[in-house]
Amino acid sequence: MFTAIKKGYHRWHDRRKARRKALTAKLSHLLHQDPVETKIFAHRGSKSNRPENTLAAFTEAVRVGSDGIELDVHLTKDNQIVVIHDESIDRTTNGTGLIRDLMFKDIRQYSAGAWFDTQYKFEKVPLLSEVLDLLCDLNFTGTLNIEIKTDNFPYFEIEKLTSDLLTSKPYPFSHIYCSFNLESLKRLSEFEPNVDLCYLMSTSDKKIAEGLKADYITSLHPHINWVKKNADKLKKIHKPLRAWTINDDCDIYFAFNHHLTGFMTDYPELANKIKQRYNEKK
Repeated sequence: MFTAIKKGYHRWHDRRKARRKALTAKLSHLLHQDPVETKIFAHRGSKSNRPENTLAAFTEAVRVGSDGIELDVHLTKDNQIVVIHDESIDRTTNGTGLIRDLMFKDIRQYSAGAWFDTQYKFEKVPLLSEVLDLLCDLNFTGTLNIEIKTDNFPYFEIEKLTSDLLTSKPYPFSHIYCSFNLESLKRLSEFEPNVDLCYLMSTSDKKIAEGLKADYITSLHPHINWVKKNADKLKKIHKPLRAWTINDDCDIYFAFNHHLTGFMTDYPELANKIKQRYNEKK
């Protein structure tokens, strides 16, 4: 029985590989003549092969040549800016509790990588400052996309604390901010009038309109499904578009074909290889 299952898996894998090859060939004729400059952002680091939002994930993102890195920030009970996606530590550590109710030293005792693979059991939830130091050590010169996670809890002064840290000294990389919360972005516009502020949204036409109207919003970060649904309208949008989260080969080609400003992906290495093949066909 095991042998039959194994053979079935290999047949499925071969068919998937063949479909991917056929898709690549089919899409080749759609390519533009100009080299694509769409920026590839590693979503929570290289999330596909490292535990998300850890130093290991960000190290891998730099290694594979990502144009940008996306991460999420929350505030602990003792006002420490930590890099983690969820409001609680339950999913991505072996601990439990809301970040806003926990001291940083308490969060630090848990593993942020064991859930992914035992080889990452010593990974911890990092401070934003530690990520910044790591990117400096790795000589990252791309763009850091910081998502302010205030769509559920309004962390007191997280915007100012984050801005103070990012403007405390010169870094070899640039930074932008994104959030589902317009108020957070408005506050950041007061602290950093010239920074790129990106409105995160899913598939809401209303929110797209809000983002286009607000003068302090400089870019839009919609879900890829909205972008594909409105492909014929993209040229009329006067603000840069960075879609999330693009992991499918076909969607990656779509982003390149429509010359999006950028996109978030869990597979930055794959996306970079596709981009290289794409531009080699010019």
